[in-house]
Order: sequence, then structure tokens, then C-alpha cells
Amino acid sequence: MADKVIEEIRKYIESGNVNFIIGAGASIGAINTLGNFENDITTLIRDFQSDNLNDSLKIEIVNKLNEFLQCSIVPNQNLINRTINVGTENITYTLNRYKEFIRVVYKLLLLRGSDRLPKKINIFTTNYDLFFEYACEELRVAYNDGGFGIIRRVFSSKNFQKRIYQLSDSYSFEYETPVINLIKLHGSINWLLDYDQNDILIENKICLPTITLEHIDEKGFFNEETNIPIILPTKQKFNRTLMEHTYYDLARFFSNEMEREHSVLFCFGFSFADEHIRSITQRALGNPSMTLLIFPFSYSDEISMINYFRDFHNVKVIRVVGDADSAEGRTINYAKEGMSELNRQNIDFNTFIDIFNEILNQVESV
Repeated sequence: MADKVIEEIRKYIESGNVNFIIGAGASIGAINTLGNFENDITTLIRDFQSDNLNDSLKIEIVNKLNEFLQCSIVPNQNLINRTINVGTENITYTLNRYKEFIRVVYKLLLLRGSDRLPKKINIFTTNYDLFFEYACEELRVAYNDGGFGIIRRVFSSKNFQKRIYQLSDSYSFEYETPVINLIKLHGSINWLLDYDQNDILIENKICLPTITLEHIDEKGFFNEETNIPIILPTKQKFNRTLMEHTYYDLARFFSNEMEREHSVLFCFGFSFADEHIRSITQRALGNPSMTLLIFPFSYSDEISMINYFRDFHNVKVIRVVGDADSAEGRTINYAKEGMSELNRQNIDFNTFIDIFNEILNQVESV
């Protein structure tokens, strides 16, 4: 079964419009998981709304938000500085994993035989961090983060529609340059909201501010002027028009890409807990030529994914049995409802990358 699954994945890559959706599971170790942040902050906001004269609750909201933001700021500052300090080993390790992932998918893109398919791969991510950007730049792989301009880089979802062509040295023919589209569905810590021009700027630094009481309105949410360039995991996502428009523009782009003929979406480290993205994905699965392949980390994740997509024949949930670290010692098949946890191995970022490495080895040997 393992060879059959690998062969099917290889065919999806060679003949389909390839997309990935990557979540927090790829950065585990370097960046702490959310824990119960969404429930905790939602409870605090609800309590504050019922008693908005309670300043202590407002202070708790501010402290909780800053605690959450620091989980992204500190690791990314270490990534930017790349100082060799105690505790930064996980940053280097995680970056190397991202680099290996980019190396593999970019090489698969280069080796695709079809000239009719665009030479691009879309990587959608809900992560705010800069691991993808640093991985691509250190590998000198062409990527598109939606920015336009050099001195003043402005973000627009329309920039992801661009394709790049190059002339040969002798000018005798032109060819399309392979590129990775990096689409950050929930924003990025290096975005800066320019309310005067109604633009999002892409900076070469972390743009998350420290939250103060002045940033919080009478409902416990961010006020319109708060320069937070990310979508927080709260029940109430928006109170700022610029981020709302950007979020829906990117969600629309995601939907349009899923509706393309022969689209394939590989999912890793993403729980589909975002109801809006899950709903868009479920609607897109009405496209009979689209396929969603999910690589769930744990057994409970596997069950959740089966439940989310039980009504869709074009969703396949990957299961690894045996030695997850060895191509010879593992079996890869499709999970089905009612399967036991016995001998199932967790699919971490290493295993996910190794599976695509196995596909690359097959393609190179042909």
C-alpha cells in the first residue's frame, strides 16, 4: 500500500496545480503552541463586556495579549539575529527543517515535465513567523510574498497572480522561472499597517508593538488604530478594516486556487480549527478534480480530520504505521473511520518531509 500511496502523491505533483497549507505544527519546538489562549482570551473579553468598568480585567486582557505576542516575537528575533545563545538551538533546527522542505518541493517543481502547468507552488500558511522567508532566501529560491516595490514594499494579494519569464543567454527562447507563492492567511509579524495610505507594508523587521490599555476599546477588542498586522486566534477576529479586507482577499485567493482544474492541497500541521478556512475548503471540494491530502500529527487529529471531511470522496487522510523515521520500516496508507490507534505513528514535520523526499528520489531515478 505504501508504494501505491507514494505513486499517487507523485502523480498529483506531476500533473496537478500544487498547493500546501502549513500550520503551527511545522514550527513546534521553536514557537510555543497556543494552548488554551483562544478560550482564555474569549472568556476575559466576555467578562469585561459584562463589567467594562473593571480595569483589572482590562489589564488581564492586555497581559494575555502581550504574552501571546511574545511567543512569536522572541523566537523570530532570535531567527533574525541568529546569535548562538543557549536556548536558540531549536531555532536553527526548525529553520533547517523548513529549508529541507523548500529544497524538496522546489526540486519537485523543477522536475515537473508538463509545460502546460504554471511553474509555481502555493504555500498557504496561518503562521506569522518568518521561517519560510529565511529558508527561501538562504537557499536562494525565488519566492513571492505578495510584495511590490523595493524601497517601499506594499503587499497586495493581486501580486500572487504574477508569473516570471526569463530569456536564455542567447535570447533564442524564453522560459518560466519556477517560483513559490508564500501566502500568509493570518498576516505576518513583518507587516506594518499604513492607515494613512490604506496599505500593508512588508518590512525587514518585526512590527508587532507592545499592547497597552489605550489599544483596547470598551468591548475589550483592539481599536481601529492598533497596528497589529496579524489575525489573532479569537472568536472576534476583526475590528480593523484593513486587516479584514486583507483576510478576505487572501481567503478568496485560496478559494479560487482550490477551484482550479486538478488542484491538490497537501495539509500539514493545520487543524482546520479556523471555521472560515474549513468552510472554504469544504466548498472547494465540490470541485471533482480537486484532492485534499491531510497528514495529521496525532490519532486524535486523524479522527478530527475524518469527521470534518467525512462527506467528501476527494479527501484522503494519510496514516503511517511502523517506523516513521525509515522509508523501509514504515507503511503509508489511507486512514478510515473506525481504525484503531495500534501501531500508528505520529506524522511530524520530519516524517512529512521524508515522504516527499521519497517521492523526489523516485522522480530523479526515472
